[in-house]
Amino acid sequence: MKINTDYLSNKNSYEGQTPRYIVIHNTDNDNPGADARAHAKAQHDGNFDGMSAHVYVDDKEAYQALPFSRGAWHVGVDYGGKLFGTVNNRNSIGIEMCVQKGYDYEKAFQNTAEVCRQIMKELSIPVERVVQHYDVCAKDCPSAIRARGDWERFKNMIRSENTGEEEPREQKAGLTEEVTVRFPEISRGCTGMAVRMLQAMLEVNVDGIFGEETEASFCVFQKNTGQAQDGICGKNGWKAAVEHMKANTFCRTG
Repeated sequence: MKINTDYLSNKNSYEGQTPRYIVIHNTDNDNPGADARAHAKAQHDGNFDGMSAHVYVDDKEAYQALPFSRGAWHVGVDYGGKLFGTVNNRNSIGIEMCVQKGYDYEKAFQNTAEVCRQIMKELSIPVERVVQHYDVCAKDCPSAIRARGDWERFKNMIRSENTGEEEPREQKAGLTEEVTVRFPEISRGCTGMAVRMLQAMLEVNVDGIFGEETEASFCVFQKNTGQAQDGICGKNGWKAAVEHMKANTFCRTG
């Protein structure tokens, strides 16, 4: 499916990201004419306050509104999502399925799946990293897909066997023998390799400076791993970060 780029811009975005996930949304805008073109144009023209997405899809066409190399404002706030912090605005692509008045749900659903498959192939993102907005922040989104119980059908549609291609499979990486090591205790104001290591584990911008963004991301990580949210990465913080790294490191086979 052709993805139109007539309204591509940098509006409402972060500079620089490494896409590792795709997040599926619904616009929840059922106004007449609230289709993919209208949403992409509104974003392009600066008419969205505090939100954006990379691609808008409806029952007829798709529009890309933001380069994949930039982070969109689409993850939102946390209502208890299991992937919040792991999936964020700097490592994910946001796809919005439009639900304007009178739209053809099935066609929009199929078009969204097709666009998702194209982006997966372009960015080498496996099906395991295509998630609902609900999975990230516990918001009821994509609401139209969830209301019909269609999420598993969506995942089946984007699997490579439906395209006739052989998809490399992912499996957890093997582990070394146990290693005993002592990490530096770091917090806001610290710099250096330990900070860069933590930033890489948190999947935030890696610049070696423990600033406001790193502190905020680490506090979210502390909350999600049951730690006190003090912004200090000590023994428990490093232990949780290493466990997170182990759980999210894969090797491709096939």
